[in-house]
Amino acid sequence: MEYLLHIPLIKDILLAESNGMTFWEALPILRNGILACMVAAILSSYLGVYVILRRIVFVSAALSQISSLGIALSFLISNRLAGPQGFSGQEGSGSFFTFQSGMSLIFACMAAGLIALQLQERRLTRESVLGILYTVPAGLVLLILDRTAKDAHEIENVLFGNAVFVSTPQLLFLILISLVVLFFHGLFYKQFIFTAFDADTARAAGLKTHRFNQLLFLTLAVAISISISSIGALPVFAFMILPSASALLITHRLLTTFAVAVVFGFGSALVGFYLSFLFSLPTGPTMLVIAALCLMPGLLLVILRA
Repeated sequence: MEYLLHIPLIKDILLAESNGMTFWEALPILRNGILACMVAAILSSYLGVYVILRRIVFVSAALSQISSLGIALSFLISNRLAGPQGFSGQEGSGSFFTFQSGMSLIFACMAAGLIALQLQERRLTRESVLGILYTVPAGLVLLILDRTAKDAHEIENVLFGNAVFVSTPQLLFLILISLVVLFFHGLFYKQFIFTAFDADTARAAGLKTHRFNQLLFLTLAVAISISISSIGALPVFAFMILPSASALLITHRLLTTFAVAVVFGFGSALVGFYLSFLFSLPTGPTMLVIAALCLMPGLLLVILRA
């Protein structure tokens, strides 16, 4: 890696200083956080194309909120079990699969199952269920934050994406889960596309569309919950929406849309993380703003085409 310091432009970037420390010097500390953000961004941006095209943005918002509730509850339970000594919020952070990750995953998968089942329910619309699944957890998270004042800052860091320090086992778990999710999407790519965008024809062709709908929601739930446990809810939701929306403004080819969305997500994570270090900004919101800026080329094209 030392050879990078001999390339003029990259040398200037790596040796930029913040609070008396260059980015190069801070890299060993920030490396896992940067990699976790990039992996989560790639996974979320890819799945985000389905979210935008199927118009299920509120599904991803509800799953994010449910996952956040699982994480907040894990802090509350740990706090209560720890007794007067309290809970540091870092216990288990060196494990491959933390209590926070488990609670987040369980809550998200249960919500995904409920949403998938609700598609056949007539008395309550899907929007009503999603509204319930979004607002109730949001209120409960605020109540938990109020009752766990000792860990409130730690929970806010996890939920809003300011937790830049990711343990190596947690990073490896995120990479493993991402590969598994992308493997299933590669294996059933045609079935997912067919089910998502031409369900009637898919059913007529004998495809079990409800199974692939459930599998799509399940992969969304797993990706969102595990990513939130690593980098926080705000950046995950941003990566799920903004890169894919930006890509759809630029191209109408489906495969190109997936590729452009992934590139935008990856770039937003990398540039956002770097700028947050350079200007001492909160990491999650900085990555969100950079992802939002990716909308500009597409919006410019829309104006020029009008």
